[in-house]
Amino acid sequence: MAQPRQGHVLVVDDDVLIRALMAGLLRGAGLHVIEAANADEAWGYLQAGAPVDLVFSDVEMPGSMHGVELARRVRAHAPALGVILTSGSRDARLAQGFTFLPKPYRLGEALSLILETLHAEEPGRS
Repeated sequence: MAQPRQGHVLVVDDDVLIRALMAGLLRGAGLHVIEAANADEAWGYLQAGAPVDLVFSDVEMPGSMHGVELARRVRAHAPALGVILTSGSRDARLAQGFTFLPKPYRLGEALSLILETLHAEEPGRS
C-alpha cells in the first residue's frame, strides 16, 4: 500500500489503553502520531500549529468540550483536515457530518479508514 501524501495523525481518547493501541498501530504503519488525552489538549496542539493531517477522536471525554465540538472547531478552522469520530454509542447522529466509526472496532478496520481518509483527495480539488 502506498504511503499517504502526509501522515500526521492526532489520536484523541481519554482511555490510555485505546489511545496507546491506536498510536502503536499507526506508528507501525509508518505514520507520525500525536496523542491527546482529551479534546482540550488536542485543540491546544492544533492551535499551536502542530503538523496534523487527520484527527481520530473519541466523542465522549472529560474536559470543556467533547469530540464533536473538537471536530466542529477543526472543520471551521482547517476544512481540509480529515476528521474521524468514534464512540461506544451506536448513535451515529452524534457525529453527523463527520466520518463515524462505532466502538468496539477492529484495529485493522480503523487503520484502513484512517489510511483511506489520508489518501482521499482534498476537498475542492478535481
